[in-house]
Amino acid sequence: MIGIFDSGVGGISIYRALVENIPFTKLIYYSDQAHFPYGEKTESQIQQYAKEITDFLIQQGAHMVVIACNSATISAIQFLRSNYTIPFIGTVPAIKPAASITKTGKIATLLTHAASNGCAYQELVSQWSEGVKVYSVQIPKVVHLVENNLMQLDDSMDYFFRILDDLEKMGVDTLVLGCTHFIFLRELIQDHYGDKFFIMDPAIGVMNQAKKIYDTLQLPREVVESSFFTTGNVEKMEDFLAYHLPGFAGKVFPVASQ
Repeated sequence: MIGIFDSGVGGISIYRALVENIPFTKLIYYSDQAHFPYGEKTESQIQQYAKEITDFLIQQGAHMVVIACNSATISAIQFLRSNYTIPFIGTVPAIKPAASITKTGKIATLLTHAASNGCAYQELVSQWSEGVKVYSVQIPKVVHLVENNLMQLDDSMDYFFRILDDLEKMGVDTLVLGCTHFIFLRELIQDHYGDKFFIMDPAIGVMNQAKKIYDTLQLPREVVESSFFTTGNVEKMEDFLAYHLPGFAGKVFPVASQ
């Protein structure tokens, strides 16, 4: 069994990649919506949430955990690896591949506050951005829009498009989606800007690494339905899943937050 967690529904973008490419295993998704968004929390708070969630996922039978959240990965993955023996796969901004494909030498990472200010992110930029200008753009308002499934409302997205317009004028040609929530905006960006931006989506990289680790565990194959848990509003999350997961007819289970 693979456990997946995020502060909200953004990690469903990672879940989709996993369920399509790692068959015959159960996936259990934990949405910590009571503490959403992690991007506005301190490192110690995120570590505490991550520990409680990991304990829950292990109790449910998880053999490995995918942290489908940039803020949680940057703030807590080393903490988790030092306290548990199971494998953890994190989600980090794709600075390295972005720096290798930009033609203008200018990339922008769309981030939350916690991810932008984390030491791990600063190390990524320092390590992989030689000769490239990296703009770190905090857009927490957009995280809330995705979480509340408001991306299709023109008025809501005007704010986001104004930011991208400015980046385009500055010569940015590559966007790094530094929050899993932003993966749900990929089609909107492409529809609005065409091929003006390369878009670095972390879902495939996370899936490939998770599959590699999962295969080494040599677990028995099983055909089972995924399970979804939330510390927040069950009906709200079910509505989101019904919209973004074709054929979803499952149930979201409530879990008490600490």
